Amino acid sequence: MPLSYSYTNFDDNDKELSNFAKALALPVRVAIIRIIIEHDNVVKREMLYEIPFNIETINKHVAELKNLGILKVYGIKGNVNYSIDESLFDQMAYRFSLLFKSARHLFVQHINTNYEAEEVMPAANMTNEMAPLSHFGAFIDQYRNSLNITQQVLAEKLGVETACLNQVEKGEIAFNPEKLMLLANAFGIAPTVLKREYYSYRIAELVDESGCNESLLDSAKEKIHQIHAG
Repeated sequence: MPLSYSYTNFDDNDKELSNFAKALALPVRVAIIRIIIEHDNVVKREMLYEIPFNIETINKHVAELKNLGILKVYGIKGNVNYSIDESLFDQMAYRFSLLFKSARHLFVQHINTNYEAEEVMPAANMTNEMAPLSHFGAFIDQYRNSLNITQQVLAEKLGVETACLNQVEKGEIAFNPEKLMLLANAFGIAPTVLKREYYSYRIAELVDESGCNESLLDSAKEKIHQIHAG
């Protein structure tokens, strides 16, 4: 007689991954998340009403996603903004990648191909393995080429002209940080990881432009501690 699921001791990670998947197991909820991400992770409730459902249904699902900790709410009544919990999505994305990695190995073995299964790793590890680069535009150029994405395709995903993206990659103009969420989606990198990559380059540029040495970073760290302490 098969063992009932109710008598099986599941791993906590499996339970959390399952609960997350169930929370997004309705098209309307996926649409809510997609719209928020496409608007750089901040939308007003009215923007969600673009989904072809009645308002009461959308409000219900928004409230449930909020109660589940998937959505964060900011502001006051009449001026409320919604965003996804980026740290939660990063964690779940990594766990799914590990699961799909196992499935991919099985698939490769089954079809008996001659290529090796590509290792799936956290986005943080992938970015750390890249060669040292002088600016964020060069990072975009190198990562884009590693994924075999053309400038034209990436420019369309970012909503910019190809010529503009070309200038960014050459370091002639700065990358617009408002496009970070779109870039993360295009590259398949966790948003928080990409933000750290962008701002680390930006801070390095500011230190270099100031003519100060690395002691400026120590001073900045002290200021950050003071801000948080206050």
